Amino acid sequence: MKNIHLLIFMLLSGFATAQNYTTEKKEIETVVRQVKESIIRKDSATFYSLFHENPVVWIGMVKNRSQAKRLEVNPLNIKNDFKDTYENFFRYVLKPGKKEEEFRNIRIINDDVVASVTFDYTFREGQTVTNWGCESWHLIKAAGKWKIVSVIYSIENAKFFPEPE
Repeated sequence: MKNIHLLIFMLLSGFATAQNYTTEKKEIETVVRQVKESIIRKDSATFYSLFHENPVVWIGMVKNRSQAKRLEVNPLNIKNDFKDTYENFFRYVLKPGKKEEEFRNIRIINDDVVASVTFDYTFREGQTVTNWGCESWHLIKAAGKWKIVSVIYSIENAKFFPEPE
C-alpha cells in the first residue's frame, strides 16, 4: 500500500513539474515575441526591460564564407567576431527606416530558473534582407521575470550569400 501511495505521489510530482516547465516555456515564448515586436515598434523601454542588468554578453561571429568575401574586399578585415551591447543594437534599430528580425525554428530548453533559446533568424532593413544566421540566448528568471543575459549569433552577409528559400 505504501508503494502505491509513493507511486501516485511521484506521478503527481512529475506532472506538476511538467506543468511548471510548460508555464515557464510560455513565459519565455512571450520574451521572444516581445523582442521581435519591440524591434518593429522601436520600443526601447520594452526591449531594455527584457535584459538583465549589465554586463550582458552580446557577441556576433561572421560565418566563414562571408568572412572570406569580406577579406577579398578588404584584407584588413581579419577579425570575424565582435562584441557589442543590446543598447547599441537598439540605437541602430532607432535609426530611420524599418527594421525587423524574424525568428524561425525556435527551440527552448529550460528548467524553472535558467533557459536557452536557439533559433534561425533573418534581419531586414525595409524589405531587404541584410543578414541571417543562427542565434542563441541564455536567460535567467530573476525576481520572477525572465531576463536575457547573453546573445550570441552567426552572421551570413546576404549581399554575398542570399538566404536559402
